[in-house]
Amino acid sequence: MRLLPLAVRRPHGRPAVSCRYRCADACSREAPNPTDHTPFREIAAAALSRRRVLQAGLVAGLTGTLAAACGTAGSGAGTAPAPGASAPMPSPFGFTAVAPNTDDAVRIPEGFAQQVVIRWGDPVLPGAPAFDPAAQTAAAQAQQFGFNNDFLALLDVPGRPGRALLVANHEYTTEPFMIPGYDPDAPTPEQVAIGMAAHGMSVVTVQRDAASGRLTPVMDAVNRRITASTPMTLTGPVAGDALVRTSADPAGRTVLGTLNNCAGGVTPWRTVLTGEENIDQYFAHGATVNDPALARYGMDGGATERWWEGVDARFDLTREPNEANRFG
Repeated sequence: MRLLPLAVRRPHGRPAVSCRYRCADACSREAPNPTDHTPFREIAAAALSRRRVLQAGLVAGLTGTLAAACGTAGSGAGTAPAPGASAPMPSPFGFTAVAPNTDDAVRIPEGFAQQVVIRWGDPVLPGAPAFDPAAQTAAAQAQQFGFNNDFLALLDVPGRPGRALLVANHEYTTEPFMIPGYDPDAPTPEQVAIGMAAHGMSVVTVQRDAASGRLTPVMDAVNRRITASTPMTLTGPVAGDALVRTSADPAGRTVLGTLNNCAGGVTPWRTVLTGEENIDQYFAHGATVNDPALARYGMDGGATERWWEGVDARFDLTREPNEANRFG
């Protein structure tokens, strides 16, 4: 059995194929929007560095206090650790962390359990076809759980004990892992459409077993699959603005789909927030349009890696220059 390549020398520890399909190797290119301001990553790094120094000082102070207390508490009250030894610190989260390892397996803390609730290709909508990895279609994928998610929310359904809505994002697709015989240099229109359908969001009803705590997907009418082509209403100050009007949507109020959703959050009133990033990789021929505003977002190249512009004209900036303004 071949182990996963866990030891990699790239930003955030990602393998090359993830960098290519998640953000089109953004780290290998110059920032498209240069500025004299301090980059946020440097501000964040400095803040985290200061926090670590303060935390280290606090831990050292507590350790010294505890050691002094153990040594002066009276006969038999305790013994200070031997020189050079370090006493284990209790976890603030109430469990013993999994030891670092390179096992090609899921490891969980003692006393916890894990399960696969839903997988790529599993049905989301009632009546969705069974997943067949050798005979995928865009129509089937639009009814099935999408690819690559990094955010999950579990929202209890009021008045329904054990019933909840599982909300997941599908940030990006890695077609060479998904489609047998996929040629990145010459994908078929159907293969491109499959990737588009595997993007977006899934909302799946789940039922929690009272005894075991296990979650089981339920094919409920409230389930949803949002893809790269799902119509959505645009609201707020930008709705109807000239910069979001296109030939297909001259009113500028109906956006199709959501792309490259990264992470998310749950509001205090129990709605879900999701945000898009790296949208530049989906739009082609920005260099031909020669628009400084688009170039600031990195849309200053030719054909894309994903070839969506060959299936849907809105991803060709020479044909729909405003489409990119409707994302991100």
